[in-house]
Amino acid sequence: MTAVILFVFGAIIGSFLNVLALRFNSGLTLLGRSQCSSCGKILGSLELVPILSFLYLKGRCRDCKTRVSWQYPLVELWTALLFVTVFNPVASLVQNILLLAVFSLYIAITIYDVRHKIIPDGLVYTSIVLAVIYRFISGGEALDYWAGPILAIFFATIWLVSQGRAMGFGDSKLALSIGLLLGGAAGFSAVILAFWIGAACGISLVIFSRFYPLLSHGKGITIKSAIPFAPFLILGAWLGYIFQLDLLHVSLF
Repeated sequence: MTAVILFVFGAIIGSFLNVLALRFNSGLTLLGRSQCSSCGKILGSLELVPILSFLYLKGRCRDCKTRVSWQYPLVELWTALLFVTVFNPVASLVQNILLLAVFSLYIAITIYDVRHKIIPDGLVYTSIVLAVIYRFISGGEALDYWAGPILAIFFATIWLVSQGRAMGFGDSKLALSIGLLLGGAAGFSAVILAFWIGAACGISLVIFSRFYPLLSHGKGITIKSAIPFAPFLILGAWLGYIFQLDLLHVSLF
């Protein structure tokens, strides 16, 4: 029953995260009513039920029949699964609230980075503050406290040496948050996973774009193409946390 409640609540939060990511830095407030981006129709309550409304309406606006982006149900589903898998029944209520809040911000960062290829300071700084609070409440070994700064310096060095071509400075801030939240073992594992998954996805996109140019809008994707890295860092953080990975075996040090 707990899993069902978390799933439903997570899907509702996912719907809010879609709005947050789309309206952030756009000049729009979060208080405005949701509407169709094509015809401008104000959406009713039955059109805003997470996941189910998209399926019921077959992914189209009820009035103008314009296709609705798959981003909406996918983000809602991802957030729902995240809430179910991240919630820790042995942790305190405050710890769980902080965990779910930070991972929710990570999802919003993912959406924004995919759309604009930049990590917004407002979201990532908030995640850092919450991660710091979580770390001091949860405690841990010395490396758990230093994992964030170590990862931040690592990514900042890549950004500095490559002059921003290989990595954005926003990735350094995000890595600081992830290291603080996950600690040494899972934090370092998250970054390793991010590079593995990012490399696999990048190579796959290069290969498929040669045979299916429509995947890249006819422009073609090459090794030098800019691909947002934040989604891979966040996916790595999610997997690193729920499986408590220790790929570097830092617990042996």
